Amino acid sequence: MVKSNNQAAVERAVRAWAERIGAQRSEVRRIVWFGSRVNGTPAPGSDVDVCLVLARSDKPFRERAADYLPLGFPVGLDLFPYTVEELERLRRDHPPWHRAITAGVDLLPAR
Repeated sequence: MVKSNNQAAVERAVRAWAERIGAQRSEVRRIVWFGSRVNGTPAPGSDVDVCLVLARSDKPFRERAADYLPLGFPVGLDLFPYTVEELERLRRDHPPWHRAITAGVDLLPAR
């Protein structure tokens, strides 16, 4: 289901969510918005792709996203919550994916 293709509304929602998560969650070190909406190539139904860099997490990777997902977001949100250590392993073991998820728009200055 297409919720919104209004890029300005999506951008406001992404930035407000990132500001809220950055203020409320001290383990979040970096928030990077990447993908088609950042590259200027969104299609109807395009979601938002975000990489969260966490200082640490006690949860397995697949269980982390639920802790950070917003309610009532105007489009789908694909969230990739990596720890600093995991992101470093990605840099070494999967450089193309690492570049893809870290070369977007920084929504939170690195802490």
